Amino acid sequence: MKHTIITISRQYGSGGRRIGKLLADRLNIPCYDKSIIDKSSKISELSPNFIEKNEQYLSNSFLFDITTTASIYKAQSAVIRELAEKGSCVIVGRCADRILERDFSCLKVFLYAGFEERCRRAVAEYGKEEKDVRDLVKKVDRGRERFFRLFHEGDWKDATNYDLCLDTGRFGMQHTVDIIEQAYHMTSEEEPV
Repeated sequence: MKHTIITISRQYGSGGRRIGKLLADRLNIPCYDKSIIDKSSKISELSPNFIEKNEQYLSNSFLFDITTTASIYKAQSAVIRELAEKGSCVIVGRCADRILERDFSCLKVFLYAGFEERCRRAVAEYGKEEKDVRDLVKKVDRGRERFFRLFHEGDWKDATNYDLCLDTGRFGMQHTVDIIEQAYHMTSEEEPV
């Protein structure tokens, strides 16, 4: 049976994790996000806490970062491929779109929103400090972009990398889920002969 993996890449504060969970619940398929960290921990022998803190951040020790990040990426790639083998699912972040694109049917989604909207969401929904939120949003996005460029060619935010790019600030959570669900059903249908 053919199955489709929905991959969600997202700017920080765009609501990608929540949208992924809502979408998976609606489609009655699993959603994988932070659970990938726990599974990767067993493969890489790095603690889940260490992986979460270091998977997208590069410090001043470039050689340490490259080695550590490559180890994390390798473990996460193995986990992502294993999860995709099981059947249709939603995978949030971690370059899943690029990891799976050659061997799996993927609906590749990129979620974004205006900077101020993302800052508001980070404070209201993620509980971040208002005084630090602007720097945090920029820092996390830079980390995600560097992580992408470290292992893949091109620009992380380039719309041509994705099947669907949606402004969650414009459409809101529920309508964004509706649009992705509709695209999922279109891509999951049998191709006409």
